[in-house]
Amino acid sequence: MNRYISTTQKVTLACLLSLILAHSLQSLPSAQAQQSQRSPNLTEKIKRFFFGARPGGVVKGVQRGGAVRGRCSNLNQQIVALVPSTEKGIPFVEQTISERPTFWFYIPDLSVSRLNTEFVLLDSQDKEVYSATFRLKQQPGIINLQLPKTIPALKEGNEYRWVFSAICNQENRAADAIVNGRLQRIPVSSALSTQLKTTSPKERVSVYTDAKLWYETLTALAELQSSNPQDIQVKTDWANVLQLMGLPKNAPQTWTPYSLPTRTDEK
Repeated sequence: MNRYISTTQKVTLACLLSLILAHSLQSLPSAQAQQSQRSPNLTEKIKRFFFGARPGGVVKGVQRGGAVRGRCSNLNQQIVALVPSTEKGIPFVEQTISERPTFWFYIPDLSVSRLNTEFVLLDSQDKEVYSATFRLKQQPGIINLQLPKTIPALKEGNEYRWVFSAICNQENRAADAIVNGRLQRIPVSSALSTQLKTTSPKERVSVYTDAKLWYETLTALAELQSSNPQDIQVKTDWANVLQLMGLPKNAPQTWTPYSLPTRTDEK
């Protein structure tokens, strides 16, 4: 066999290499598209956020949000605060850009038709910012609490603690079923502000998730699910997020909004 490559063979080899290179270059867009298709969906992004690192620890396993103490005889199960918490149920300091965030809870079956509850908001010095008592009237399920616009906006850079209590016995508040959480208001960056102005409601959920804003993420996803009841993917994302926080599989997917009273003793 001839140990030397002829000129013709060299030309042929060069042409073959050129074809291989051209084919590889043509395949790049397809490969990039496939990579893009493998990007995490909304549920996966929220799950990574939920179980991701926080100041003070990392969420491990499915935890019921917020620290819980007390056992109300009027409740068949514990109240669930829809926020991430540590393995021991200690809530993290979640960041928010909202002046008055919306707070979310799951209320189990009540053995009475109405239950007195209390919501208290405290500053970093445990000084009361707002408190109100009101009655739950709905069937078991999710509720959201909306702060009245009459209270001062949360201050940027400040930490706050909230406490939500089911009052089992007005004469013995030590028996209250209590969940609590912490949050800090942060300023809105110019980049985030621009994104929020130019994205659709569905895209906005991802924007909040990427920005690590739990209260905004949950509220935006809930509102998206409510305004798009026929969107199967949004409905699935909402159900999956509820499962992350340990809600029963048969828990209602809808919720009851409560506009908190302006007076501290309204019932």
